[in-house]
Amino acid sequence: MSLTTLNAQSAEAGTPLQRTVLMPQEIDPAGPLLGEQLHQLQGRSMGTSWCVKFYGPRGLDLQPLQAGLEVNLAEVVARMSPWEPASDLNRFARTPSGAWLSVAPSTWEVLGHALQVARASGGAFDPTAAALVRAWGFGAGRRHDEPGFRPPEEPEWGERLGHGLSWQDLTLREASRELWQPGGLELDFCGIAKGYAVDRLSTYLLDCGLPHHLVEVGGELRGHGRKLDGQPWWVQLEAVPGSWGLGDTVLALHGLSVATSGDYRRCYVDAQGQRRSHTLDPRRRAPVAHGLASVSVVHSSCCLADAWATALLVLGPQAGPALATQQGLAALFVIREEGPSWELPQLGQPHWREVQSPALRAMACD
Repeated sequence: MSLTTLNAQSAEAGTPLQRTVLMPQEIDPAGPLLGEQLHQLQGRSMGTSWCVKFYGPRGLDLQPLQAGLEVNLAEVVARMSPWEPASDLNRFARTPSGAWLSVAPSTWEVLGHALQVARASGGAFDPTAAALVRAWGFGAGRRHDEPGFRPPEEPEWGERLGHGLSWQDLTLREASRELWQPGGLELDFCGIAKGYAVDRLSTYLLDCGLPHHLVEVGGELRGHGRKLDGQPWWVQLEAVPGSWGLGDTVLALHGLSVATSGDYRRCYVDAQGQRRSHTLDPRRRAPVAHGLASVSVVHSSCCLADAWATALLVLGPQAGPALATQQGLAALFVIREEGPSWELPQLGQPHWREVQSPALRAMACD
């Protein structure tokens, strides 16, 4: 599977007129051993594709590695999928009001990261938005493209979506990894689970003595080590479809991860002609409706990059970059500004611009 089919594309696929090159401040000079070769394994999980590329000995038996990678992915699905009846998420939804539920270490870890981003973003990221996601036709219920689906009308955007509950209604017992069910609260990890899966596969490869690898799950990526030619894993950040006048951004994934959220993914147009993004603002209890089209976050943790990309997209074109600056996040914002401009004078056509956070600009090479 070529990286040109993923969220990130090969940086060797041609030279654009404008290109921003991003590098980590430090790169370990160690590379693959002499005689090692590039291997690739792939498959499907979590409703999407996954792929790993790594350097290892010639003649390496790949079957145990494939099995180990699939076991790790299956654990994420079993614990965190809204479509698995026995997952921790669905077990918590079925827990009686006023009762406690013990969850798996992996679920507890992801929830901890999710609540970290929820607190820092003022609830722009909310791991308890399952009922909201389902109501808008994106979750484990009636999908927006199924007959008879009706999206919520504006008067319904208040407390009736999700019973007015949020991440602030979660009560935790850390010592026993227990969650208290206040009644009607549901978990949703769709904005963070893929990133966690990427980190988990990368850790598995490191444990197997394979430090030079690139991992991708559903477009979220993490690179570790180098390639045989001494180069890091180069990827090109995903471009917003139809964006005009923007250059490419190329990133060296060396001990780094990248995740992208976009308001153009899996969107639909409702019966009133309103475009509904799958990215939901849990504070408004409705799809995002502003000019921020895409956010890419570079982070050492793909789990956190995934969650932060969603949170910053929800926050919008002003609050998103401001919070990224405050938090020291390396983030790229692609903003869609409706109306004419001197660059694109046709009425009604959007003008595109990019905003780089200070931490991202610090990675740029001259």
